[in-house]
Amino acid sequence: MRSQMLSLVNSTYAHFLRSQSRLSGRAFSRSITTKSKTRGPASPLYRVSIGIRRHQSEGVICTRRTLELETEGHVIESEFPDVPLPQSPLTPVVFEEVAKWGHKTATECGYTGRSYTYSQLVDGIMRWGGMLQRRAGDRANPGTVAILAPNCPEYPIVFFGSIGVGATVTTVNSAYTPEIARHLDDSGANLLVVEAVMEPLAEAALKVLKREVPVVVNGPSANARPNLREIIADSNTPFADFVDVVPLDRVAALPYSSGTTGKPKGVSLTHSAVANNISMYHNAHTINTEKAEGDHQEVLMGLLPFFHIYGMCVIMTSGLTRGAKIVTLPKFEPQMYANVLKKHKVSVLHTVPPLLQFVAASPAVSPQDLSHVHTVMCGAAPVPPAAAMALKEKVSQPIFFQEGFGMTETLCTHMTPKGEEKLGYCGKLVPHTKAKIVDLEKGTPLPPGAEGELCVHSPALMAGYHNNRQATQECFDEDGWFHTGDVAVCDNDGYFSIVDRIKELIKVKGLQVSPSELEDILLRHPGVADVGITGVDDERAGEVPRAFVVRRNKDLREKDLHAFLGSRVAPHKQLAGGIRFVEELPKNPTGKLLRRQLKKMADGE
Repeated sequence: MRSQMLSLVNSTYAHFLRSQSRLSGRAFSRSITTKSKTRGPASPLYRVSIGIRRHQSEGVICTRRTLELETEGHVIESEFPDVPLPQSPLTPVVFEEVAKWGHKTATECGYTGRSYTYSQLVDGIMRWGGMLQRRAGDRANPGTVAILAPNCPEYPIVFFGSIGVGATVTTVNSAYTPEIARHLDDSGANLLVVEAVMEPLAEAALKVLKREVPVVVNGPSANARPNLREIIADSNTPFADFVDVVPLDRVAALPYSSGTTGKPKGVSLTHSAVANNISMYHNAHTINTEKAEGDHQEVLMGLLPFFHIYGMCVIMTSGLTRGAKIVTLPKFEPQMYANVLKKHKVSVLHTVPPLLQFVAASPAVSPQDLSHVHTVMCGAAPVPPAAAMALKEKVSQPIFFQEGFGMTETLCTHMTPKGEEKLGYCGKLVPHTKAKIVDLEKGTPLPPGAEGELCVHSPALMAGYHNNRQATQECFDEDGWFHTGDVAVCDNDGYFSIVDRIKELIKVKGLQVSPSELEDILLRHPGVADVGITGVDDERAGEVPRAFVVRRNKDLREKDLHAFLGSRVAPHKQLAGGIRFVEELPKNPTGKLLRRQLKKMADGE
């Protein structure tokens, strides 16, 4: 049986590999020149040549000198050797080694147990792509497919099947109900795939949109629409025909920024950018998810939403590339989360700070539930070191706690190296990545230890904001550096720490106060379950911090927190704006605090 399944994978996946063979012998080279504002004209020290050639029999060969930490001009380059960058569209890159683990489970629903092996996943991808090609007016560019669904086993089938035939996939955040119509309109989606329970949301959005968009439903439709599961299971649905190579500069994914500090913007991520970043992320110095081999297979929790860049790239795309089993959960329920941890023996656990705090502190998750976890990764927001320490103390076995940093616009740029934990820091630069910290006012590069705006340069940056040239121009400078809008600091060892968003800093009498710093300190109080800090207007100071606190018990009082904070921070960082106790904080589906809404709460008083 196993050999038959592997044969199926080999025969169906030959379509993917055939498209790659057209690139045999094609060379790719790019020169990157950066210019430090402190040094004037461009310097040869920053001129880098990359040479990559694909040979059908040898794979990818990369010739490039190993870069060392660069300090002149305060530009920092990754200390890790460069890795080969793929010269194929994303779908073939992800499933290049799928024949090795075709019989293993690729995705499984944590609630229903509905699952797909890797061979079945590839089969579904091929049939979904074939369906898109049949309905497309232009087979070389089938348009934009929108996915409105929680995490489910079929999500990667639609995602990789669509981009595999040249379509762009735009992932819709189902939590922002009023934004769905605007998202569909701005992205230009010409096909919508929706989870059955969300079909009413799609109906409402399409009425606002006022244009026809065909809909495919993942499951039985209340309106007799096509059923995704029937399409990908129907042997009469022809496989996709990968005769023409998808251009590497074609936009593969169009996720939208989270909108925590402004309206969501479409982020254009090309095949080249995402494929490059997966290779950069999988470098031997930071990746701790081993490839499937023999009886070994890593198990990942697919809770963090696939429509968000963390879930899309770090969990779904990376996990499938490594042959991992991904157990999907459409929503967070404490008991179900704990059950999946234990039943499926999750080995690599991806978290965000609120989820990390839950795992570390909640009795719903026992040390036994975490007994198979060897790596815990946390990102999407600054990580409270106290929560990380609490988790490590909770379990009996050694756990590698790995922090990372990335954005929808930059993908993954920083990771904690294996065996080099440094809590409170988001790690070091991944291969092919450069960074600098610049003065918030002057824009000049700063030395290690100084706080300023983080700027990055890599071959995995977005192509730009969709339909928003002005916003694109505002975040890229003339030398191609992307300005992240994050205040950061880099130490002498090359570790970076994210302090806060520039727009979120509170200015008290001209002095900058970081909300994240105050939040981390307050979270160490045993009576605080969660906290959010925002600035409120003040006649004398201009602005002062106010705390919105979720209590662990009702006995906690304002004066307790004022006393706790009093000796730990400078006078201008005290909570002069007061403390408000609330039942919950406004957050997006990845657990990121929605500071705009927090600010509205403060202004509305």
